[in-house]
Amino acid sequence: MSHSTSGTASGKGTSVSTNITPRPFISRQHPLNDPKDPFTAVKVNKELADRMALKTYPDQAESSLCGPSTLFYCLLIDYPNLYKQAVAELWKDGETTINQLNIKPFDARKVRELFKTNGSLRISAIDWMTLAGLRDSWNSALAYDSPLKQVAGITTPGEIKDWFRLAGYRVKDTYYAPSVKNFIEINSYVKDSKYYVISLVDSRIISTQNKAFFVYPNHWIVWKDALRTSNKPITNNLTYSDNVSFKLFSWGGILT
Repeated sequence: MSHSTSGTASGKGTSVSTNITPRPFISRQHPLNDPKDPFTAVKVNKELADRMALKTYPDQAESSLCGPSTLFYCLLIDYPNLYKQAVAELWKDGETTINQLNIKPFDARKVRELFKTNGSLRISAIDWMTLAGLRDSWNSALAYDSPLKQVAGITTPGEIKDWFRLAGYRVKDTYYAPSVKNFIEINSYVKDSKYYVISLVDSRIISTQNKAFFVYPNHWIVWKDALRTSNKPITNNLTYSDNVSFKLFSWGGILT
């Protein structure tokens, strides 16, 4: 990744014309030529190299970008070259297309509040470009230019299905009111490597998030293991008093 610069010069009394292609993504707190600029080619390439080596995964951090993170997690695992291309094109052009999914953000390009008061990033540069870039592309009324804008970052079930379809995935089944029977069927998909199970859950079910304010489904996750009770996949004998658990992908890692 590098800036494109061109120029012309002629003899005595030289006239020089230089055209510098502007970089799309800018941090308002630390813009171009600022030592802390998070979107430099060097910093973005380092983040991307770690991501391609699976040292890191898409991470919404403290934003509400859990919906886009599920899609980009699946893309990273299944189609790393498409993931890499998307990051490169967003950095260079400010837009990209993944199969039929067009990502062309506007407000997210000039991001506010990307840095905490202690100087650390609220969300990485490549995650802001991809996750916020996707979210902002689909927002019509709400500007999304800050990871602190929680409402503007929310993803609906309809959008999740549209994103996956446009990116090249096929939606097999949808469960709006899961029963024990449904969960047993969901378990069968989790065990099959051809499928991903994406769910909107109450974040309080995640052990690391038990102090969440919301009391209704508010968080998108990717299942990484079957729903279990007593360390065995659930059966039709499951009762409301049984304790259940499963592993999931969210916030850049595998959680329970």
